Amino acid sequence: MREFSLSRRSAFTLLELLLVIAILAALACMTMPKWGMLLNDRRLMRAGDQVRSSVARLRVEAMRSGRVIMLEGMLEGDSLRAKPFYSATDATEAIDQTGTGSELLSGADQVSAVVVEQDESAIETIELPDEITVTGVSVVSAARGMEIEELTVSDQGEGWSRPVLFYPDGSTSTALISMAHPTMGRIVVKIRGITGDATVSEVLAP
Repeated sequence: MREFSLSRRSAFTLLELLLVIAILAALACMTMPKWGMLLNDRRLMRAGDQVRSSVARLRVEAMRSGRVIMLEGMLEGDSLRAKPFYSATDATEAIDQTGTGSELLSGADQVSAVVVEQDESAIETIELPDEITVTGVSVVSAARGMEIEELTVSDQGEGWSRPVLFYPDGSTSTALISMAHPTMGRIVVKIRGITGDATVSEVLAP
């Protein structure tokens, strides 16, 4: 009886290896755009959560300090900034602390007596994730907000939005802060003025 032995191959041929590599490369090309879209989508969501948490923190800070805090966005830029509002009352306190308050006692104009300069160290910059920019800050006009805006318009600077205001009583401006990615869409943070609550939208179409 004749016996037949079957030989077993212990390795792949070069052609088979090249074929496997080509298939893997094709699969990678198909999945890479999806991973990129998911990453950019996450950046938008992270930006929304970042601004929402900043809004909650600034509201608490305004209540704690008893001072109005302003939040502005750099339009078409990648950051926001928060800073306290210094009023004429601060000017009066500054004069009294330096021991030159006699002018006030004699009836001098409190507002023109001194100008309190903005403390640069008190300005906080909030950087957004890569490729996310502020596209708009819409603020509902209110009487007390308009007065503060008029007093600070000269300090606002080019490119910065109208300020969202956080008051010591826990209320805020009613506002919308819009942010966008160049290709993946946009996201909106809505701030409700009466309660100061902030909500984040889903990722919207560009």
